[in-house]
Amino acid sequence: MNRIIGPAVAEEQPSRRRRSRVIRIAMFRSLRLLAITASLVVACRRQASPPAGSDAGAFNHDTTLGTAAPDSAAQAAARFAQAFYAWYERTGERYRAVVSDSPALFAPALLAALRRDNAAQQATPDQVTGLDWDPFLDTQDPCVPYQVTGATRRGDTILVAVNGMCVDRAPQSQPDVIAEVRFAGGRWVFADFRHVGSPGSLLEDLVRLRGGRGADSAPPSAGARR
Repeated sequence: MNRIIGPAVAEEQPSRRRRSRVIRIAMFRSLRLLAITASLVVACRRQASPPAGSDAGAFNHDTTLGTAAPDSAAQAAARFAQAFYAWYERTGERYRAVVSDSPALFAPALLAALRRDNAAQQATPDQVTGLDWDPFLDTQDPCVPYQVTGATRRGDTILVAVNGMCVDRAPQSQPDVIAEVRFAGGRWVFADFRHVGSPGSLLEDLVRLRGGRGADSAPPSAGARR
């Protein structure tokens, strides 16, 4: 038996279909907006996260000086470093003697590590068990004179760029070494010396060398610098 649909019912059904279509479109737009919002959140989190394998809490591998620090503290740190390198050249770059005779130049952690390295080398004079390059110049082939060419602040640390100015070498676009200088105990001290062109620093080298001496009876050197 066929159902007879009156005029009112016939008009109501298209109206319901239109409302249903409007609701579906609204739901689709809402879901699309949620999806776009979620993708933006994920993208922002990825951009803010450090790259895999990086150490977000450490900056001792950063050798990008950036804009020079104009404040008086940075300038004082640069003058301290320049005076040290001028004096160090006059000593004949004898870094082990400097560690023994001028301990006030260094922060406690660096001084202790340098003293351990000196003692280990003195105990084995016939073999290299410690640093075999100049730790303050980061080289086995000094390019005197050395000149401070910039200083940047990183918190309470001043990064001082130091360049060798020897006439028999082409000008370098990067410093030879970056000295970490801090003000502690009423004076400026060297806290570390960062490599340029390779990751790491003097303190890290000294820790690695100490570990090698503990593991081997005749440990190899840490490797020659340039």
